Amino acid sequence: MFLDEINITEIMPCLADPEKIRFIAYLEKDISEVFPYLNTVLKNAIYNHDGKTITLKKEGRLISLHPGKIAAGKIIDEQDARDVLEWLKREINSCHENKDTLKPSFERRQKLTALDIFKLLPGTNCKRCGDLTCLAFAVRLSAEDANIMGCQEIFAAPFADKKKMLLSLLAASGYIVPSAFVPAEIINKED
Repeated sequence: MFLDEINITEIMPCLADPEKIRFIAYLEKDISEVFPYLNTVLKNAIYNHDGKTITLKKEGRLISLHPGKIAAGKIIDEQDARDVLEWLKREINSCHENKDTLKPSFERRQKLTALDIFKLLPGTNCKRCGDLTCLAFAVRLSAEDANIMGCQEIFAAPFADKKKMLLSLLAASGYIVPSAFVPAEIINKED
């Protein structure tokens, strides 16, 4: 096994959500050699090869991986912190074990801004997504607090071109897009 231990060294109140915690955990070794493989597997990660960091959001949690440590926020409690670390350890070990069959990705995915997304939404402010405006929905979508499936309007025929462009952009940037809607050129690019 490549990585055996991850030790939580600090638990503090979360700065973004006072109901939650944040933590810092140290690793027994430098894991940066696995980052390009994690970047291939974790589609919503933002990888900085030169800075040797991977940042991702998982179910509302904010997680940053560094060569010898992990920092995370918006964690529910200590058990949740341990669960997140166990998941990460499995991902890291799996990538290391399968690195001969995985194609490393050194691509730096950029986080989409709400404005990038808003420009491709229908702009009808129909409120069916639960937000008052398309801009409010775009803000939640860019923060990965919403899923594109929440916008029913984008799937209507008049918005077919916008839908194709938006789904391509989301998929290429590592956002979760249901596989039935991922454009073929994105699927082929990742093979």
